[in-house]
Amino acid sequence: MQWQVEDVMTREVITVGVDTPVGQIASLLDREDISAVPVTAPTGGVLGVVSQADLLVGVADGERDNPRGGRPKGRATAVRAGDLMTTPALSIDADASLTQAARTMQSRNVHRLLVTSPEGRLLGVVSRGDLLRPYARNDAEIRREVEAELRRRLWIRPEQVGVRVHEGTATLTGAVGRHSTADIVTRVVTAVPGVTKVINRIRYDFDDAELVRSTVSRTHPFSAEPFHPGKQRRRGRIPLTRGSRHRQRQEA
Repeated sequence: MQWQVEDVMTREVITVGVDTPVGQIASLLDREDISAVPVTAPTGGVLGVVSQADLLVGVADGERDNPRGGRPKGRATAVRAGDLMTTPALSIDADASLTQAARTMQSRNVHRLLVTSPEGRLLGVVSRGDLLRPYARNDAEIRREVEAELRRRLWIRPEQVGVRVHEGTATLTGAVGRHSTADIVTRVVTAVPGVTKVINRIRYDFDDAELVRSTVSRTHPFSAEPFHPGKQRRRGRIPLTRGSRHRQRQEA
């Protein structure tokens, strides 16, 4: 299974409108113990984000511009979400991979991303903690996903290759036809989130390791033997025997 953002995101998201008073936003952040809130349009589209940092900037601007209590300027005059919000809001698609989300958070130095539809409608929020969720599963959950991946990608059933997971270490037993297949199984299992180590004890009937590493560029689709293009017969020509060549000369 290729984990996507929609698999781990939080779908129930607290939002405010563009005309929500700043004081109400501050109370909301404190009451819900969150650090930011999306600002959305009535249609569900994302307009921006108001964070604790935005609120603090407004307070700091007010004190800096009004050391003697004069008329506030700039963001210090903000009375609603639309005056303070940061726009555009950082967002990511629901079908993006967890790796892509992690790289975006790291490069932009943020702790969360809004998840939006292609039309820009808010679908949820994904945080750094959400991205770690697949790696925090217990051994039984990891084993079930390993078995599902082997069945989906390689058509290998649990009766053919056994999987045991203990503290993130996956031990594989059973038998397959080729050495290369056993190696592919290892790569598939290693890619499952939560697997920290793979012990491959799978037996195989045919060791095709040398064939895989050989310089032969192609092999015959129905044989494990090397396929040499230069030695094949030309298509559409039938080799002539000695007698048939003699008859051709007589007819000519």
